[in-house]
Amino acid sequence: MSEMPTIMACVYGKPKKKKTSDMLATFPNALFIGVPSAITLVAQNELGFTPAVHPEPPQTLTELIALLEQVAESGSAEQYGAVVIDDASHLCKRSMLHWEATAPRGRSGKPDRFYPYQELSKHLLLLASMSRYLRCHMAMTFHERMPGVNGNGSFCPGGPDVPSRNQTEMLPSWCDINVRAMVDPTYPDPWFKGVYYVDPEDPEWVTGDRTGVCTRVSPANLREILRASHSAYRLDRLVGLEWQDDIAQQVSERMQDESILDVVKDVVAGKNDLSPLHLRWACQDGIARGFLNRDRSRGLFDFSVDEPAQSTGGSTLPPPPPTK
Repeated sequence: MSEMPTIMACVYGKPKKKKTSDMLATFPNALFIGVPSAITLVAQNELGFTPAVHPEPPQTLTELIALLEQVAESGSAEQYGAVVIDDASHLCKRSMLHWEATAPRGRSGKPDRFYPYQELSKHLLLLASMSRYLRCHMAMTFHERMPGVNGNGSFCPGGPDVPSRNQTEMLPSWCDINVRAMVDPTYPDPWFKGVYYVDPEDPEWVTGDRTGVCTRVSPANLREILRASHSAYRLDRLVGLEWQDDIAQQVSERMQDESILDVVKDVVAGKNDLSPLHLRWACQDGIARGFLNRDRSRGLFDFSVDEPAQSTGGSTLPPPPPTK
């Protein structure tokens, strides 16, 4: 039996751009590594479930790699289906502080100032290598680092926030998906207009997507991006929430000809026995699915200019679907 394909993903962006939310929605059964209280808070209040979060998150990249080795050796990685490292930027910076404090001293008696950067490069490479042996997806969230120059005065594009300018560009090269989380007011989701920016031709920002699904502006929905690819990725729903795919499909099929708000109201009507948060989650997947289907339906040789997505109008976002 052939192994299921897996991905290594990097999602970076400014704070509060729903990076953690999308990781939870994409991989609800995953093992999450990060601040337990923060991750659980997002999952329970935005998506209506309690995720599996490692109770003692690692404080350095060295500890993270050791933990991933344990997960791989125990075989639990396949059970989770994915491992998500939330706020890897913070983990990198904590690691640098540790390496600065433990750096060997040279003949001058001063700590080797290159040691922390050498350790960072080594550990990020080990992390990338480890992802290929986990036998499950591995996704990381980072804060955003603006374009700038390195120590030699050479320009470096913006990307995931790691302490080394050179690693900001090197790390994404190891990932299958590297996207920048942003907000686009024209995206038709009535709850949050989050998008992933992917433009490999943009010299200012490092982005890329080996699935071939993402365009310059794609839904900030990694689940639907992976689902739209030609690879049979494992994308488990929570047990008991398998019905979400049916809701998502209904929304995606109807949104081409009807108002998004009308479609959502009609699809959720009468479903008073279902959680509003679970319904919203399914509807948002459907909107992303319909958005991606629209782009794919144009065909490989359609070179027409993209039209902006239809705005839902108004600045106030509607509440989640009603319970009654």
